[in-house]
Amino acid sequence: MTWVTEVASNAPPLEEVDIDVEIENVLLKHFKKRSNVADRNLKFSKQTTFSLDEKKHISQKKVWGFVSLRFGESDLSSLQHITEHIIRRVKENIDQKVKDKMDYSHTFIHEILNEVQEGMKTVPSSEKCHFTKDYEIDLSVYLCRMAAARFKDMHTAFRKANDPVIYLQ
Repeated sequence: MTWVTEVASNAPPLEEVDIDVEIENVLLKHFKKRSNVADRNLKFSKQTTFSLDEKKHISQKKVWGFVSLRFGESDLSSLQHITEHIIRRVKENIDQKVKDKMDYSHTFIHEILNEVQEGMKTVPSSEKCHFTKDYEIDLSVYLCRMAAARFKDMHTAFRKANDPVIYLQ
């Protein structure tokens, strides 16, 4: 028996991470007051784009307890631009992690959730509308589901590159 075979047989296997389960757990914990997060998780697992739903994702601001004037196309365009910016930032962050050959970490999910929250804060105070909690949940779930495949590929590539058994053979 060669020393490589001996080391390979004694080396513990690298830990396999169930990224889908981690994403679901983080989402459920983050949005714990919303019971339908799991249902949305399933819905978005097959969706390839995110659509801003005017009725579900946008709410009119109230001024002095009254609903302000109806928001127009420029308001919707502004919110769509913010949504596209959030999606682009998340994709860029994941691209950088892939480029840096990082292993997957559950903190990446929290980074996505933070990016959504920070992006929602960029709605100008002059706008007649703002994003709803449903928007935050739907966009967060969509981005996490979109990122899941990339995270799985990152994890697999990292394991292959850093598994001592593969390296020694």
